[in-house]
Amino acid sequence: MNVRLSTFIALCALCAGMAPPITAAGAPARTTREVVLEKAPGGYRWTLTVAEVPKVGPHQVLIRVHAVALNHDDLDLLAPDPQHDHSGHIIGSDAAGEVIAVGADVTSVHRGERVTNTYFANWTDGPFSSKNLAGMYGSSLNGVFSDYLVLPDTAVVPIPEGLSYEEAATLPTAGLTAWSAVTKGRQLHRGDVVLVQGTGGVSTFALQFAAAMGARVIVTSSSESKLHRALALGASDGLDYRIAPQWADRVRELTHSHGADLVIDVGGKATLGQSVQCLADAGSLAIVGGLTGYDGAISAMGLLMKGARAQAIFVGSRADFRRMDDFIAAHHLHPVVDRVFPLEQHQDAVKYLQSGRFVGKIVLRMQ
Repeated sequence: MNVRLSTFIALCALCAGMAPPITAAGAPARTTREVVLEKAPGGYRWTLTVAEVPKVGPHQVLIRVHAVALNHDDLDLLAPDPQHDHSGHIIGSDAAGEVIAVGADVTSVHRGERVTNTYFANWTDGPFSSKNLAGMYGSSLNGVFSDYLVLPDTAVVPIPEGLSYEEAATLPTAGLTAWSAVTKGRQLHRGDVVLVQGTGGVSTFALQFAAAMGARVIVTSSSESKLHRALALGASDGLDYRIAPQWADRVRELTHSHGADLVIDVGGKATLGQSVQCLADAGSLAIVGGLTGYDGAISAMGLLMKGARAQAIFVGSRADFRRMDDFIAAHHLHPVVDRVFPLEQHQDAVKYLQSGRFVGKIVLRMQ
């Protein structure tokens, strides 16, 4: 099949909402669908394009992507950026699929293996380095929202046994961020109190991990239905912050003045003050996100008077990912997938992400 004909077939498939064709031998087609940014009034939007499948280098693997998970950061890329033109940038940081080809020098990954990508291309182990920021899929690097994906062999991780592609796609960003938040700030013991803010992807994972470790998990939300869902997932208590806006006081009441041994703060600017207030003595504050903005004030006196600490969390390394996967497999955990959209409904998926009505993760099925 010549290049012009294969491209024509791929474009027809795109228009028909179909994946690019697979050859009889199971090899990828010459082209792949990608979701990229294009300029729109007031910023950017997602659009489907067709591109050539990249060639596999000696230390790379080719993945046929089956599912991609969405993250709040994907929405940030829709905003206007007067300093840079992001047109053509491939979005997405979380994919799961099957390895269909490996480079000549690859020994750690095998054809047919089910894998996810890592969030950082080059952070394999050890402490965080600012150098990692140059290798973030979907941000400083092109993302993973494609039928076929070429990655370094060090940037893939096997999928835990028993997880579907849709479930596994939620692990690279939200799953690993939650794992790092739960494990790096302090060592949790059975009966420790963990406060989790909200019921989004990171928060829901943190709830599952902490509950599996035997912690008492308190969840905040503005939705009674979401709090009921959190209780079903293993939370001990749910706090509606519309009813109790000073939720830090309520946390101390529920724990008989003990407070939370670990607070996982995803709210940022608007929540950091109360997060410190509800910490237990020698407690730990995991600073994960900034849904209400970054650069919020953290009370130094509040930490000092409790002998507490604050720990910044930025996803994690490949080694952290492997440890998380081992824990998921050992405890038979399943990520919470709120809804799966077919690729052709990616705009509907964006609107649903923007609505905030979901619990857990939103996933797009590629195949």
